[in-house]
Amino acid sequence: MWKPKEHPRIAEEIARRLQGEILAGRYHAGDKLPPERRLAETLGINRATLREALKQLEHIGLVRSRQGDGTRVLDFLQTAGLDLLRYLFGSVESGLTLLGDVLEFRQIIGREVARLAAARARPDQIERLAAIAARAPEGGEASLQQDLDFYAELGRATGNTVFALLLNSVRATVRSLSGLFADFNPRPELVRQHHQEVLAALRAGDGTAAAGAAERHLQRGKEHLLEKLASGPEVLAPDRGSGHTGPAPTPPKEVL
Repeated sequence: MWKPKEHPRIAEEIARRLQGEILAGRYHAGDKLPPERRLAETLGINRATLREALKQLEHIGLVRSRQGDGTRVLDFLQTAGLDLLRYLFGSVESGLTLLGDVLEFRQIIGREVARLAAARARPDQIERLAAIAARAPEGGEASLQQDLDFYAELGRATGNTVFALLLNSVRATVRSLSGLFADFNPRPELVRQHHQEVLAALRAGDGTAAAGAAERHLQRGKEHLLEKLASGPEVLAPDRGSGHTGPAPTPPKEVL
């Protein structure tokens, strides 16, 4: 059994392992996890550590614990939020689908955020956007970070709290997978050109132009993805890039 002083770290590790089992499909929505005592003994931990791990899973919408009913697996599509997204890139097959989903979502929300920001952005917000656009990043990951920061600031410029929070979540998710997503972002010079186009539209208060610039840029990103995938889906292998922080390897079936 692990030492009590390591409890927080161990709980996090156990949460990742159970999460991997759930997302891999070993446990389905509605299934009950093994009884607490037996599960703790199987994992070689105390029940306090297991409860902390289950609380972490409950927080992200994967399970629900109820006295008298034990811990049941939830349908995460109904209960989880964007925080779970980065853990779903656990295989080439799921990665292909999710990457397309993320880019589609980003294209739709980016277009409408740009349109709204053109009508509402204050001069100080436009200047903050200009400062971000003035960066000259070297390398794909730095350019990706610049683009994420630009859109997060654009979201705040809409004056809509939900847009701002949503884009913050998207940025955090993509940032946690920067080693993966950086390869699918357009070239840095194209990213900077796009930022200048959006800025010009914002300064003119032209929502149509701003939305069009965002649409073209994000469509270009999707097309760039298709070009990459033409060389084979192995480009999305889970172990590629130091920025990938997907689920920990699934433990052997007999462990749980």
